[in-house]
Amino acid sequence: MPLPIVDPQRPRTALTRTMTKFARSGPGKFLAQHIAAKTDPWLMRVSHQKVSWGMFAVPSATLHMTGAKTGQPRQAQISYFHDGRNVIAVASNFGGSTHPNWYYNLKAHPECELGGDSFVATEVTEPAEYERLYGLAERLYPGYADYRAATAAVGRHIPVLRLAPRCD
Repeated sequence: MPLPIVDPQRPRTALTRTMTKFARSGPGKFLAQHIAAKTDPWLMRVSHQKVSWGMFAVPSATLHMTGAKTGQPRQAQISYFHDGRNVIAVASNFGGSTHPNWYYNLKAHPECELGGDSFVATEVTEPAEYERLYGLAERLYPGYADYRAATAAVGRHIPVLRLAPRCD
């Protein structure tokens, strides 16, 4: 099943606005970090990629990659959106003080799969393009503005990665 298209420009529904409000609350943040992030890969697997916690506020898919240090297969549930044919992933780590492990894995081994599709990841470093893409991320999920403020307070810059379709 191909990766579902996520358009950050699409108007948000009343349900997604309500779920986003909850996701940005204390209990919502706790649920996302400590329950959804850990159970989403299993939930997606048993539902044949049809059900995830992210479907209520921020779409997500299972990222399959190679471990930076171990070289072993790794997986993580990440939120994403599309920018043309490319997929954009924001390494926010819920606004934490460190980058998520999957960011380091993709930097070391850029070839990956997301939702069953093959990609090559590169970090967006050009400032104007970074701001454009981060703006789209905030449009999709306003909580990214919260994450940016939290990470700026500790001196962390949130990486944005572009996943380009891999041509085999």
